[in-house]
Amino acid sequence: MASHDQAAPRSRDFLARPLSAILWWGLPLAAGWSADFLPITQTATTLVWTAALAWMGAGCTLNARRCHRLHCYVSAPVLFLGAIGTLAAALGFAPFGPHTASYVIHTTLVLALSTFLVEPVWGKYRSR
Repeated sequence: MASHDQAAPRSRDFLARPLSAILWWGLPLAAGWSADFLPITQTATTLVWTAALAWMGAGCTLNARRCHRLHCYVSAPVLFLGAIGTLAAALGFAPFGPHTASYVIHTTLVLALSTFLVEPVWGKYRSR
């Protein structure tokens, strides 16, 4: 019975399906990293990252609701806060100087990645 309970959340998990994982997290990351190399303004690059972080946050929110993945419960707010921080940097709020957006983006990505560390401790999926 326990294996059936674990199979049901996994079958609904966007991260367990390559195409949905690429759509929700691969494409936004590729867009953000690509923007870093395009001949566009720093503000435009930061706005691309804002959209990418918000898109990934939305993916985590949907995934948490679909399959109750613990990582997504934790990383969705991190990604949304990162999107707000990059938007603030794009609008000129730069308490850390000209590299504020870069600091916010990198910190957000590191924190979001580190949320996978909760899964070995508390399990991959939250019980209902």
